[in-house]
Amino acid sequence: MKCDELKKMAVWLDITEQQFGILLSIYKIEAIRERTTPKNIEKEYMKAYGKAPQRSNLFRQIRQLISKNMITKGGQGIYSVNFDAIYSILQSRKEGFIEELNEFNRVSEQLKQYFKKAVLQTTKPKVSYLNYDEFYNTLAKSLRTADKFYKISNFPTIAYTYPLTTGIGISNYTDLVWERCFKRGELHACYLTTLNIDFPFNHAFRTYGDPKKAYRECKIIIDQLWNQIETHNNLDIRYLKEPQGMDVFIPERYEPREFFLYTRDEHRNIIGGIEIRSPETAISAKHMFMRDFEYAKQIRGHEGEKIIENLKKKLEEKYSLCKF
Repeated sequence: MKCDELKKMAVWLDITEQQFGILLSIYKIEAIRERTTPKNIEKEYMKAYGKAPQRSNLFRQIRQLISKNMITKGGQGIYSVNFDAIYSILQSRKEGFIEELNEFNRVSEQLKQYFKKAVLQTTKPKVSYLNYDEFYNTLAKSLRTADKFYKISNFPTIAYTYPLTTGIGISNYTDLVWERCFKRGELHACYLTTLNIDFPFNHAFRTYGDPKKAYRECKIIIDQLWNQIETHNNLDIRYLKEPQGMDVFIPERYEPREFFLYTRDEHRNIIGGIEIRSPETAISAKHMFMRDFEYAKQIRGHEGEKIIENLKKKLEEKYSLCKF
């Protein structure tokens, strides 16, 4: 057996080269039908390798081979190679090699995904707490380079009028969304919303200080929302009565690398947010969002018209007295 093969066999069996040399010596003595005593093992090893192990070391190595069940000890200090046990060890190692080869093939075929996963696992999340103005300014900044965003919203502020967005202090953010989503058509917007009419009404009342104007503003907003949906295919708004996930905003370019959580007051109004910069966590947040999003009703076509009509009825039922 060549030296390289000897080294490989020792590695495969998880033993030292010296221990493998002792195994070979025992086998050769057995093959010529001589007694495999320690003295004869020592002589055979000397012939094969030019140097014999010290007697104390020989017994120590033999004991280790016995503990691994590769050799057995019979009466009168006679040793034998246990081929069944060696075969089992090699079979076990073979299964490990096959699994390693399969993993090698998987990594080779999906090299970019492997590197991406490795980078994600070593990236520590960075968390920033933002007040109201900081929150919307940071959202706007994140959307300057995004291709798409995913947002859970009580009501889509994309349909708010300019005076209303100015009144509640989000005009910088909505201006950017309108510019990139509607004028340039380069930003895809995905909203998951409860269509809670209380939110635009309360925002309008806070801005104008007049319930009649707030009511009229909500009518304009509902019509504007439907016009936007009918006009722009890159606006995907879906209705779900009770989303199960967190209140999130997730910007994405190729894949999300950060996401935002809203912080709210006791009236459920947004008062700020939390920015979490972690690609791995952002991807998980997107998966949670998509579970609800795929289940929700898309506001488009005949079904969308029905949802919008029901929304108008809710406005009428709840705030019709504000007309007078």
